[in-house]
Amino acid sequence: MKPTTRRTLYAALTVFSLVFAAFIFFNGKNKSTFPELKDRSGVLAQDPEWAAVKANYTKICQELEAKPEDKKTMLQLAKTFMQEGRVTGDFSYYNKAALDVVDLVLKKDPTHLEAICLKAMIYLSQHRFSEAKVLAENAKQLNPHYSFVYGLLCDANVELGQYEEAVAAADKMVSTRPDIRSYSRVSYLREIHGDLPGAIEAIQMAVSAGYPGAEDKSWARMVLAHLYEDSNALDKAEEQYQIALTERPDYPFALAGLGKIARYQKDYPKAIEYLEKAKGVMADAAFFEELIDLYRLNGQPEKSEECAKITIDALLSDNISAAKDKSLGHYSDMELSHLYLKTNQLDKALQHALAEQQRRPQNIDACETLARVYFKMGKPADAVSLIEMSLRTKSLKPERLALAGQVKKAIGQLAEGEALIAQGLALKPYMEQ
Repeated sequence: MKPTTRRTLYAALTVFSLVFAAFIFFNGKNKSTFPELKDRSGVLAQDPEWAAVKANYTKICQELEAKPEDKKTMLQLAKTFMQEGRVTGDFSYYNKAALDVVDLVLKKDPTHLEAICLKAMIYLSQHRFSEAKVLAENAKQLNPHYSFVYGLLCDANVELGQYEEAVAAADKMVSTRPDIRSYSRVSYLREIHGDLPGAIEAIQMAVSAGYPGAEDKSWARMVLAHLYEDSNALDKAEEQYQIALTERPDYPFALAGLGKIARYQKDYPKAIEYLEKAKGVMADAAFFEELIDLYRLNGQPEKSEECAKITIDALLSDNISAAKDKSLGHYSDMELSHLYLKTNQLDKALQHALAEQQRRPQNIDACETLARVYFKMGKPADAVSLIEMSLRTKSLKPERLALAGQVKKAIGQLAEGEALIAQGLALKPYMEQ
């Protein structure tokens, strides 16, 4: 789901190594011809599963040394890279590494179903949503009974704002194979359409379907906790974060979640402590973005500015890399727009919000982002149609409702505006407006 939402700060550090790895990959003759598994550092290096990951990688490399043309083994390597990207947050390196391997398989067999699906999955991670949808449609033609195809179609259509098609794909997926992946997608679509109880029910099913300690189960708990946060149930959200940390110690998104709860309770030093610990495990841009606010709220403007500069520089590098070579980065315009809003650089926020919204004009998050920029610029009239578009699915995201209310009030629709703000605050009374 929405892998979307998890982006990292590695791009500027890995471009050279990716180019070098690509040269070796396509020109060497032995097992070093494939991209390498990077060493972990810090807490992740002490994770007990790291030994198993390395052992599995060594086994795959040995098999490829013996049978360098074996497509099944090559795709096992690609999946190892993709999972390592999820765990470490180093998407820039591992997306490119996985893509190199998958493309080699497709060069040998252009109709290889699993390779096409993996390539679509990588494209989704890189925010290449239209391209991912084309690949998923191709995979559907090859095998209309393969449930994973419908998950890819669901994700691509959600990101493109084609929600009816996303619902149809999710329904097909869950009827073909009800599991953690299909339940997660059903949950997200219910959330998008304003059915919070239904979204909670579906993600609880996803959690129950997962294996304790597995990364995907822990991520499903994060979604459940988020839904509790948006339903005025902080105690239940905190419980999910704590369970995730019991099952998967030092899970950075659970640490960040506890930081958010501390922020809602206005315990900013404690919130900073949690976010700094999360950042120490994984350099995810979302953690830095949260710290920008926390240091400002805690009366530490210099630290806030430092976090903002680090994050903006890294995401700009990623964005520029994607513009030059889409396989090397991912489009980061929405994240950059949010960051420029935080630093009051409104012209730059507008530039990136427009780029994102033009890339996917029907997506409710892209429309909300651009509406927020126009409102901050004192142009509520320009925000009206965009905020209406962002509400068309009847989403109950509290921050979106509050923004819609502020826009309505600014154009003179006072009663409707006050009602929207009250609706948002009833769901999330601790949010900052």
